[in-house]
Amino acid sequence: MARLLPLKRAMAGACAVILGLGSTGWQRTLPAAEPAAAATPAAVAAEWETALADLKRRAAAGGHEQMTKILADWDLPAPAGRQAIFAIPSGMEPPAGLEDESARRLWDDFLAARKNRAADTFAQALTAARAHAKRPGRGAAETMPAAPLQQQICSAVELLYATLRDDPDHARAREAGGWVRRGEEWVWPEAARRLSKREEFDSAFGWLPQGRMNRYRAGERFDGGRWLTAEAAEEIVRPLARGWKFDSDHWQIKSTASLAATAELATRLEQTHDIWRQVFGAYCAEPAEWEKRLEGRGRVAPREPFAANLLNSRTEYVEALEQVEPAAAQTLGLYWTPTHTAWFAAERLKPEAAEPAQPVGLETTTIHHEAVHQLFAEMRPTSPLAGERCGFWAIEAAACYLESLEPAPCGWTLGGIDAGRVPAARERLLIDGFYVPLEELTSLGRRAFQADERLPAIYSQIAGLADFFMNGQRGLYREAFVEYLVRIYTGTVDPDTLARLCKRSYAELDEEYRRHLSR
Repeated sequence: MARLLPLKRAMAGACAVILGLGSTGWQRTLPAAEPAAAATPAAVAAEWETALADLKRRAAAGGHEQMTKILADWDLPAPAGRQAIFAIPSGMEPPAGLEDESARRLWDDFLAARKNRAADTFAQALTAARAHAKRPGRGAAETMPAAPLQQQICSAVELLYATLRDDPDHARAREAGGWVRRGEEWVWPEAARRLSKREEFDSAFGWLPQGRMNRYRAGERFDGGRWLTAEAAEEIVRPLARGWKFDSDHWQIKSTASLAATAELATRLEQTHDIWRQVFGAYCAEPAEWEKRLEGRGRVAPREPFAANLLNSRTEYVEALEQVEPAAAQTLGLYWTPTHTAWFAAERLKPEAAEPAQPVGLETTTIHHEAVHQLFAEMRPTSPLAGERCGFWAIEAAACYLESLEPAPCGWTLGGIDAGRVPAARERLLIDGFYVPLEELTSLGRRAFQADERLPAIYSQIAGLADFFMNGQRGLYREAFVEYLVRIYTGTVDPDTLARLCKRSYAELDEEYRRHLSR
């Protein structure tokens, strides 16, 4: 599905974050095969605070300014009304500058404390994964008891990534998250396959066959069976069939744009992949499969890379797509479901002030939006008719949700009533009085949704609804909303599914949404 031309939206500044998830006494060791039973959150927090306070005291007494700052900055307040997304470090190497032996001992003890907290956090993740009960049958009549859907897979995934932030070498968490070990490193399966072939990676050039990387770094390019200077290669006008081929860990990109623009797209796509796995990882597999993964009895199956095309100009982009999508000229990007390909243009729709993080003209929000469509469509078996009959709004809402991504000390935050398009949703609801009731919205299939004359206003609203279902009332409906997306994409949804999963009437959810945006 395409991301349409920009609608009125307000962007908020970056905000501070981090989740302070479970911890334990930092001198314990736990068996590798099976985590200990999860301690209570209060006990975990108390033991971690005791360990951290002792480390801070030792750092201050020894005059270790660098370690004092590291310890002070490790845990930050949980972000209010939004999700914290962790940038997972590749390992636990000490920071530069810890040359003093007592400072290195402090670092080692800090790592020990983190590893023990990670063990407790993983035990909590396993408990959450095992908490799923038999869910109401998809497509069958479901009763409406008082509480929302009881499975805790979203919580299990969140705890899994919190584990890895503290201990990026936690084997069970890495394997459950989809990584594989190669030597001393944890890498994605495609990277492991390429490393086994002795290929090399550079974010500027992607994966290259053995022996080419040094020449690329020296300013040469391999093109059409011959070596050219980088300048000569960039001057060639290329049809897409003979465009650059850029391989990242999860995408194969064909491009008529510059190599720099292509590399930028690859970086943003990979970022979206890593963030999407944290936010919507519960979507990837059934609860029983997640339980197996966390127990060490299941593995994530490798998959083929995703496909993306990058065109150098808007003209190329529209000409390439208008035969299959007549409204291509009205889009900023497009995920074309029949061929499982995401399309982008390197040229901006209109000249705008240069953004330091986007020097080649690609809109990060567009990349996130279309990549989310691709990930939902391809990360598990799905129906080609997803959203055709009803529920299409949620497909677009989930993609709009990733547009609220903002940098933060832990990595990023996602959501919040002041982020992405949600301020526009508040204006529509609270000032303009515009709102399409959920009973009507959930009944709309793709064609009815896209043909609605209120579509610009509806896009604002669904961004607000995404934030409500993901973050409202401390994530009360997050599990239900992700399960709703599963049912939409697998073709087992009906207009009443969301109400049944949330165990609320649509009228009740409408009122709760209004309160959410009125805060």
